[in-house]
Amino acid sequence: MPVINKHYLTKSRFTLLFLIMISFFIISVNAEAKKLFFDKHKKIVVLDPGHGGHDRGAHGPEGTYEKTVTLTLARMIATELGDKYRVFLIRTDDYQLDISERTSLANHQKADLFISIHTGGSFLHQAGGMTVYYYKEILQKKLLRETADKGKLKNSYDLIPWDDLQKRHKPASKTLAKLMEHHLNEKIKYIETGIEGMPLIVLSGVDMPAILIEIGYLTNPLEEKKMLDAKVLADLTKAISNGIDDFLLKKQ
Repeated sequence: MPVINKHYLTKSRFTLLFLIMISFFIISVNAEAKKLFFDKHKKIVVLDPGHGGHDRGAHGPEGTYEKTVTLTLARMIATELGDKYRVFLIRTDDYQLDISERTSLANHQKADLFISIHTGGSFLHQAGGMTVYYYKEILQKKLLRETADKGKLKNSYDLIPWDDLQKRHKPASKTLAKLMEHHLNEKIKYIETGIEGMPLIVLSGVDMPAILIEIGYLTNPLEEKKMLDAKVLADLTKAISNGIDDFLLKKQ
């Protein structure tokens, strides 16, 4: 029986273990490189939860703040979209950002679309409905008259535009708004969704297809309760996610 050199055997085992470790390292690096490559080529979706910090937005009869509803829904949409896209939330917690900060953050991401999430507010508690807005220039007098007629609260996004970046994206933004309107009406049955062009500042400075969704009137007691319903929020999440999928698929 041949004599085995124990030193040689130990060295061989060490070499084998080293080669296995190197192989796992190479596989891991290759996998990470592939992930980075595919992530880089994913479409980018920017979600903008309205208001935040001391800017609470609209206020419901039961004490619900717009800033809370918008952040909750934005987080749910981001989770629903999962790994299909690179999803960027303008606001990830309860803090305030100026409109110029929101638009510049979106533009810095060079995103494929921008969705700002809000609720409606009115001094008239019976006012209600869901609206998808896209950017459209309107004369100042007409805007102020329509805002007064509807009895809306004066929100920071109901203002005359300061920038023209959105102009070249108006056709695509309108298409996105129509698709979103369709999916919301298909999924949400208790409320009707409409579409409207408005010169909203938060949209005017965004250099990509962009819409703003008012998911109902928080000042309406019935609609406030719906916004606190987990099933309704899940349906809104699915409808908005489907609208995003539909738009980006058609854009390819």
